[in-house]
Amino acid sequence: MRPTRLLAALPLVALLAACNQSAPPPPSEAGTPATPAAQAPAATTPAKPAAAAPAAAAPLFGRWAADLRECATSAVEISATRFAGAENQCDITTLADNGDGTFTASLACTSQGQSASERIRMTPVFAPSGEGVTLRYLDRGNTEVTLLRCK
Repeated sequence: MRPTRLLAALPLVALLAACNQSAPPPPSEAGTPATPAAQAPAATTPAKPAAAAPAAAAPLFGRWAADLRECATSAVEISATRFAGAENQCDITTLADNGDGTFTASLACTSQGQSASERIRMTPVFAPSGEGVTLRYLDRGNTEVTLLRCK
């Protein structure tokens, strides 16, 4: 891997390291009474995942890596509601179609009692070498990394 591609992937690794590894709690059952405020947990509640992703966002979903040789160890999985790395996961709280072929995802992550949020502009890439997705970190000076689809 060229050093420039490795450096470009570092913001992605940092984001995923800040995210929680645990799965979100199951949705509450209908008819179950709400927990009284006096008994509510002190920790922040997890963000709700995006209700429905735009149909045009489907090319973004799948397993991705900066180098295809790293698909088994360093893949990123993107779905309509999750953005997950090898050890870390974040909820996608919104996934908006920007109308120009790009989509903006708002992520909510928690790790070790800390909450973090991130906005990423995702652009599907179609090239003779295969499919990819370019991630632009809007809250980090527009740092950009391109990932390739794992097979």
